[in-house]
Amino acid sequence: MADNRIPELVADLEAQTAAFLLSELNLDNQQAQIISKKLSRHITSNWGGQLIYIPKNQGGKLDERDQQIYAEFNGKNHFDLAKKYDLAVQQIYKIVKTVGQYEMAQRQRGLFDDE
Repeated sequence: MADNRIPELVADLEAQTAAFLLSELNLDNQQAQIISKKLSRHITSNWGGQLIYIPKNQGGKLDERDQQIYAEFNGKNHFDLAKKYDLAVQQIYKIVKTVGQYEMAQRQRGLFDDE
């Protein structure tokens, strides 16, 4: 039975967290409920009373997609990737170039970096 004293948003946070823990981490229902309640208490004690906007994280989703495209790229499959991800072939070229440059920059040390 739902507790009427718990705000709807907090109850939904607990429900969404429990559902995630059950489906993604394969926890049992009791563990998922305990963790979701602890998480909601933590969030409400830190952010309670604040007006919070939660962005949709489009950039993060695009980064994940772009990393996946780069991982699947074999040098000859621009068209196949464009079709698979519903993008233009030119977008695939741009993504592969951009992610490739980023990956190279991550692996390469700077001239004045300390050891």
